[in-house]
Amino acid sequence: MVGAQAPDWVLNGEPEPPVLWAAVYLDEADLAIAQLWHDTAEAALGPMVRPAGAPRMRRSHGGRHGVTVRRRSWADMMHPSLESAWATWGYGDERPHGPVEHVRLGAWRHDGPYLQLTLSAGLVDASAMPALADAVVDVVRTVGDRADLGYGEIADRVRMGPSTDLDWALRRSDEDSLRDSRRHLRGYGWVTVCPAAIASALGGAAVMRDSGAFTEVVELAPGGLLLRATRTTFDYDDAAVRRVFEALRPVLPPGRPEQPAYETLPHLVIEDAVMEDAGLTVVPEPPPV
Repeated sequence: MVGAQAPDWVLNGEPEPPVLWAAVYLDEADLAIAQLWHDTAEAALGPMVRPAGAPRMRRSHGGRHGVTVRRRSWADMMHPSLESAWATWGYGDERPHGPVEHVRLGAWRHDGPYLQLTLSAGLVDASAMPALADAVVDVVRTVGDRADLGYGEIADRVRMGPSTDLDWALRRSDEDSLRDSRRHLRGYGWVTVCPAAIASALGGAAVMRDSGAFTEVVELAPGGLLLRATRTTFDYDDAAVRRVFEALRPVLPPGRPEQPAYETLPHLVIEDAVMEDAGLTVVPEPPPV
């Protein structure tokens, strides 16, 4: 945009402020849950963008539909023909007024009935991360109490598509991952949401609490679990990733993940969960002669 001003962190030569991402997946395009996602996010995060007394923040909406619909609000886009929808709140190029610079929401239909709901929130000040972390966890928990989610994750990065980072590293197809989400956990992260069937296979909330991998274990109303590894993503280091992997490995899909050649997936353990869990030893191939 001509005349737009670069963010303060660019002008001051500072690192990019942290962003918290969340994604949850439903087995069907439940528009009531998609509306709840928006409304809960607005209640939890809106005051962090626009504190009391601040000027009105900008809101923009868009999306794709099989038929023409009004796009004046998120609710207008919750139509049976929904293909995708997005909303952004913030002050654009103006100076932020709260600890959160912007919030972006998305709803995306994938491979037929599946619906992915996304959220991202960018901080102005990293010291506000604990408050933001609690707010985003509350959004995911609220939706998880209303629907048995196929999978959910909160992290400092989330892949914007039907694939998770673990899917990508396993070269697992979107179709297989979505279809098998109640047999194999689709991934793991700083916060992981397990559907009821996976929670049962893990032994329930008590077993997860006893594992020592999580600072918070929430039993969701439909029977799933919300598992929070550390206080914030800032504390989610390699040791914490390993603890989460060990706790969840009985329900992870088989196969040895591989780092892609053109990007690094930072929060994965590069081991075959099933083979290691079974106590099998992989004999390396002899070096070439």
